[in-house]
Amino acid sequence: MDKAVKHLYEFGPFILDPGERLLRHGAARMELPPRAFDTLLVLVENNGRLLEKDALMRTVWGDTVVEENNLSQVIYLLRKALRDGEDGTRYIETVPKRGYRFATGVREIDAPAGNGDGRQVASTPSVVSSSPANGRGIIVAAAATASASHGDIDNEIASTPSHPATRTGWGLLGGLALLAVVALLAAAGWRQGLFGDVDPVPIRSVAVLPLQNLSNDPNQEYFVDGMTDELITDLAQIRGLKIVSKTSIMRYKTARTPLPQIGRELGVDAVVEGSVLRSGDRVRITAQLIRTATDRHIWAAAYDGDLKDVLSLQARVAEAITNEVKLNLTAEESSRLRQGHAVNPEAFDLYLRGRYVWNQRNAEAFHQAIAYFNQAIEKDPNFALAYSGLADAYTLLILYGEDPAEINDAKTAAEKALALDPTLAEAHTSLAAVKILHDWDWAGAEREFQRALELNPNFAQAHHWYGNLLLGPEGRHDEAIAELQRAQELDPLCVIITADTGFAYYLAGRYDLALQTYQRVLATNPSFVPVHFYLSKYYRQTGQYDLWLKESIEDSRLAGFSAQARYMQQLYAEGGFRAVMEAMAKYPGTSKLANYKDSRVDACSAAEANVALGRNVPALNAVENCYHGAGTSLLYAKVDPVWMSLRMEPRFQDLLKRIRLQ
Repeated sequence: MDKAVKHLYEFGPFILDPGERLLRHGAARMELPPRAFDTLLVLVENNGRLLEKDALMRTVWGDTVVEENNLSQVIYLLRKALRDGEDGTRYIETVPKRGYRFATGVREIDAPAGNGDGRQVASTPSVVSSSPANGRGIIVAAAATASASHGDIDNEIASTPSHPATRTGWGLLGGLALLAVVALLAAAGWRQGLFGDVDPVPIRSVAVLPLQNLSNDPNQEYFVDGMTDELITDLAQIRGLKIVSKTSIMRYKTARTPLPQIGRELGVDAVVEGSVLRSGDRVRITAQLIRTATDRHIWAAAYDGDLKDVLSLQARVAEAITNEVKLNLTAEESSRLRQGHAVNPEAFDLYLRGRYVWNQRNAEAFHQAIAYFNQAIEKDPNFALAYSGLADAYTLLILYGEDPAEINDAKTAAEKALALDPTLAEAHTSLAAVKILHDWDWAGAEREFQRALELNPNFAQAHHWYGNLLLGPEGRHDEAIAELQRAQELDPLCVIITADTGFAYYLAGRYDLALQTYQRVLATNPSFVPVHFYLSKYYRQTGQYDLWLKESIEDSRLAGFSAQARYMQQLYAEGGFRAVMEAMAKYPGTSKLANYKDSRVDACSAAEANVALGRNVPALNAVENCYHGAGTSLLYAKVDPVWMSLRMEPRFQDLLKRIRLQ
């Protein structure tokens, strides 16, 4: 920058002097590191304008190729220097996924010749301080970590054509951070403000936003998403901290949503942003903790290591975050966070691929996931997470209508996972589902869910599935609804949890609340198949047959059964609700409705149709066939009002005993 500049920039209590390359705060002279000063100057000169990250890096770093994380660290250090947000003033605004904006008014003033800013400034001696004794000098720790490990990984990354941006080395992060700490501590009285969150409101809820993939390789997205999931899992084990589940945060992967808005939508005090850079078997994880209400950065750090140590790296990030939010962990929680163990890199990679496709939630994806999990187990026969994933894949295949005999494979895998790691909440949750589908063991499943929630109180899936379990036995509606509501708090944007909460209201006879809940799901995702199925049950039960037909047709159409839906509509036009029930009741006979390829009509739906027609004997016969086939349709046989007319029948009572609901 040109030292002949004859003007200064004033904003708030600060004066930026381009000629002397100084930031002043009253009598304090802040000699920022070169890149930090240049970045601040560019932002101030473009006051009020959004500066895209790439453009800002090109302006400050010129032709030097750097990674985006260097800019993030500079912004973090500038916010610390400006005490951004402490008095309600925001200086640097983050526009997620895009860039930054200097958000405070700037006044340009002339600089008299011979003096930096036209003011009489007392000579201020330089003060150099080490990191605070209380251990909160996280930036120094990050710098030490980076400088200790960047050499080897720099050489490795530099040889990777897919990510040329790392040629300048991760060492820049360490050197820059250390220099910035020295500069920022020049005003010794700022120590507490610089190294700690001065906001008196405690942080008790956090969302981990999707980590960014810095590898410039889209084939690594599964790995980065897996790292996001693992960090959420680590933090979720802390009872005093509410952690939003992955389902709700993934919508922000590409969205450009301001952090205060994210905080309101997810109901959280803070977010974790970060990135993952992988090259071969080396990994770097960076993370920063930010208050959502004020967009104030609280903490940032970087961690390097081998892929086999990646779980330990994640645990270190989680432990640092709990330290920053000042939580007093129990001995068990501390032990679990620190017990991160080495994993076989190839097995872990295959496991992440399996979970990635498993989350796509369709039969083909489940089969792919099973293949990945089995390959992971071949690489590492003692990898508990892979067995848990395998159990989940088999379980959902059954719930999606495939061979019930696969429940034996699910049971074997879940039990193996627990034998290898009894502290794995995921495995306890998997085994809970298996105990119902394999043995109708409701009490055993409840014990497994309760243990899973002891280990991971923020595990939304466990709260969700536990709530669904509690719906089965009669008289536990309030408990079930409470669990489902807790799952909603932890995963507020997950539509299946909201839809299942509506179904809980329906089973409890609270029809108005059920309808309101279903309508909320439709407002969020009108193409969500399960809510149309639930609405069809609601309208049939309340005798609103025109609306029942509408939802049944939409359910079938969205699920890929359009021809069957058209025939159902034709039958209804000819003979109303009864004509459709007559066609369904003929299964497995000659009914055209029941004999379409991949028909959705089966013994269970035939049983319901016969009940609707008032034919108890054929209905009981069909129920027996349903039990021996797709028995999962009978999970709520004791409480679903569709079976009301059969409940006093001895054969139905016998069925309830066999599924341990009597």
